[in-house]
Amino acid sequence: MLIFVWINTNFNQTGGDLISNISNNFQSGNIKEIAAHFSNTVSLTLLANENVYSKVQAEIILSNFFKNHHPRTAKIIHRLDNNPNYQHAVIVLETTNGLFRIAYSLRSQNGVLKITEIRIEKAP
Repeated sequence: MLIFVWINTNFNQTGGDLISNISNNFQSGNIKEIAAHFSNTVSLTLLANENVYSKVQAEIILSNFFKNHHPRTAKIIHRLDNNPNYQHAVIVLETTNGLFRIAYSLRSQNGVLKITEIRIEKAP
């Protein structure tokens, strides 16, 4: 039973790999699915702008970003997912306007991993 609980914490409600699912949603520009994993507040850094936003505000800002930068491909270049209370991933997102490095962190809130931070910057 203990092993099942450990395995279950590394997967989302649909049984898949949460980091891969979220990264795939960045690749497809599926803002609604990304926002479904938002905490009530999200620390969002978008290029030079950094602030803490409500779930709804963060979704709108991210949606505007994807309207100007249509995603093509995404590749996970770093992931930390061995802690059931904290996960982190870095992806490189190719868009119609260049490459971006996106880092996002998930923290456990009442037993559910939620996105608490997103950082989007131009990839070198």
